[in-house]
Amino acid sequence: MSRRSTSRGLFGALATATVFATVTAVGSLSASIAGAAPAAEIPFGGWDSCPIDNPETSTCMDVTVTGGNMKIGKLSVGIPAGAMRIAGGVAYRENPEAEFGFDQVFIPPNDNSRGIYAEPIDIPGGALGIDLPFNNLFGLNKASATVESTSALPTVDAFQLGVTLPVKLKIANPLLGGKCYLGSDSNPVQLNLDVTEYGVLEEVPGFPDTAVVRNTGHTGQPFAVPTASGCGPFGVLNPIVNWRAGLPSSTTSNSLATTSDVYNIGADSLRPQPAGSPEPAAVAAERSAN
Repeated sequence: MSRRSTSRGLFGALATATVFATVTAVGSLSASIAGAAPAAEIPFGGWDSCPIDNPETSTCMDVTVTGGNMKIGKLSVGIPAGAMRIAGGVAYRENPEAEFGFDQVFIPPNDNSRGIYAEPIDIPGGALGIDLPFNNLFGLNKASATVESTSALPTVDAFQLGVTLPVKLKIANPLLGGKCYLGSDSNPVQLNLDVTEYGVLEEVPGFPDTAVVRNTGHTGQPFAVPTASGCGPFGVLNPIVNWRAGLPSSTTSNSLATTSDVYNIGADSLRPQPAGSPEPAAVAAERSAN
């Protein structure tokens, strides 16, 4: 049996566990994953992003990008490990028309991230498309891109590991100011990430409602990127950014491929327990690791 078909079978077990937990109102992935390989020292960091104070949150999901590449028009940017993360809660709302009888609804963290956390990524060649001496002209040629959330929330699929991200890209350079963007709240860059390779599914010993799927490959469906806005005083540098990046850029000129580790845990494992009850195992494990 191939690794891909094996991963699909294991992931099917994860989906079955999640459905069972939801239908029985346990609020987490309550069944263990048959055949999953035990994993030692799975990190529990990042669960503070899950909105466990919302009683509708059943599953906490964390997608941490470990590498990839994004191409926009004439720009090609490598995505380093840890440069982007999608995290939050998942609620299951009854819908007889849905595949499992309910919809999966993303619940964002209780901060301003709207579930998207990202670090600036250097653009090779900087603002002019070529690396210059003297530290890229004392930093004047250096440019970076940061993925930011919009007013629309991401959507996630805790079963199939798909992610949809309506985003805008902030372009940073000393001459562009702090409001230079590709995409906006009203016209976002729509990243629809489908799984192209299911990774290795790992069960966490002692945590039957927790699973990690490592090295999951995502590829973005065709997406368009609009012209730049807000670059330089009164947008006077918008044409320069459009020239450098080749904007507007149609769906045939852009691509995105990432590899990620996906973490799922039942929200009840993170919630405070009644007085006198044992501390949730996941909370104790994270506290002891720090």
